[in-house]
Amino acid sequence: MMLLLAALGTAFVAIVLDTAFYQTEPITWADVVNRPVITPLNNFKYNSDTENLAQHGLHPWYQHLLGNLPLLLGPATALLFLRPHLSLRLYSAISGIFVLSMFQHQEARFLLPTVPLILSSVQLPKNKAVRRVWIGVWVVFNAVLGILMGTYHQGGVVPGQTFLASQPDATTAVWWKTYTPPVWLLNGKNEVLQTRDVMGMKGETLLEELTRLATCDRPVDRRSLEFLKEKSGTYLLAPASATWLDPYLPNKADEGLRFREVWRYKNHLNLDDLDFAEDGVWETLSRVIGRRGLVAWRVTKSC
Repeated sequence: MMLLLAALGTAFVAIVLDTAFYQTEPITWADVVNRPVITPLNNFKYNSDTENLAQHGLHPWYQHLLGNLPLLLGPATALLFLRPHLSLRLYSAISGIFVLSMFQHQEARFLLPTVPLILSSVQLPKNKAVRRVWIGVWVVFNAVLGILMGTYHQGGVVPGQTFLASQPDATTAVWWKTYTPPVWLLNGKNEVLQTRDVMGMKGETLLEELTRLATCDRPVDRRSLEFLKEKSGTYLLAPASATWLDPYLPNKADEGLRFREVWRYKNHLNLDDLDFAEDGVWETLSRVIGRRGLVAWRVTKSC
């Protein structure tokens, strides 16, 4: 009974706090009763709709098991199957992976809570020679993945926000094919800068959105910074590996959108854009690695 009361009390406090946080106006007790914000329920509803998930990317049901779990565990994946230590922690991790695999959008970061549960539920090889080899592979794996995922994967998002915070004319920023940018890094500029996270939006729809948001083009020297004196400006931030944009960047059309590159960050890899099935292994790696970087364009249109 005490556990039930504690759970109900905690849930009630969480619902009140979430309702207050997500409502734009001060809430009343009537709002909590009639319009409560129940985050786990909303999360389930959102992720149960394939149209919502398609904006982020759809994956097969086995993506977590065959792709994301080995990416997070490395050589410890073999121990999970060969030398598991059966425990409540392991059962909790397995059940969590099973539930998450029911949804079609599957990213490795979703499994992060399961990593300590699994690592504390496996046993090292008994043979000393095999154990030394395993430890060596474990160290190399973590060093390589630490640099790849900690520095390069989506590494330009934070510097990109820092760049936008320093642009006096930036009033609209459209982020395409990146992680959701943290607006708190704008250092208070989020009061005047509208951040549009369009994630996996189709290219044609992106152009329509940019056409709606772009400011009027002014005939200035491309090397000049005179545009910074304007009161408003629209910026597009997207990976350099997004080749769909290539035909539009030379600005050859007399009418339509114009793209002016104003910033580039080289240490950015968009590993969420690995399309081996459609482009092939070599072409995909050449594009994602060879054209690494995050680019900011100031987008204008003929008025």
